[in-house]
Amino acid sequence: MPADVDGKYQQEHCDTCGDDTPHDVTMEIQSTHTDSPRKENQKFAKSPCRVTTCTVCDTETRTLQR
Repeated sequence: MPADVDGKYQQEHCDTCGDDTPHDVTMEIQSTHTDSPRKENQKFAKSPCRVTTCTVCDTETRTLQR
């Protein structure tokens, strides 16, 4: 089970469970291009991605933050 902050998880809606459930929420850096950008542009081809994981059913949702 993911680590919690101050004993609480973020309550969010889970489509799989069909209810608001506790979620572990993290941020990751994710590539925004499926093809390889030129080497000088690689550092610009990434965006933050919000990752939520339901602590009940382990469904993971990724949302690019632009």
